[in-house]
Amino acid sequence: MLREAAQHGPLQSLTPEQVRYGAVPLTTVPDRTVVWGLAWLRFGDADVRATVQIRRWTDNAVDVVVDVDGQEQRVWIWRSACDPLKNRQDAWS
Repeated sequence: MLREAAQHGPLQSLTPEQVRYGAVPLTTVPDRTVVWGLAWLRFGDADVRATVQIRRWTDNAVDVVVDVDGQEQRVWIWRSACDPLKNRQDAWS
């Protein structure tokens, strides 16, 4: 489903104004630590739920990485669109 959604256009990201980058506290995942999430992503006009790696977050936004056909893509999404996971395998249980 992720591959199909990616054919609908580029991965949509929040703007710096929406993230309020530099204006609000930013939490970064420590090196060698992996935090997984299940997130809603938007490619063009297609929405898809995908397992993502969480890299940073603010009060209202999350910076995530998703692998699409071997290419890492990074995007800011609304925090409410991403559910943290204890383990990657928990995404579909």
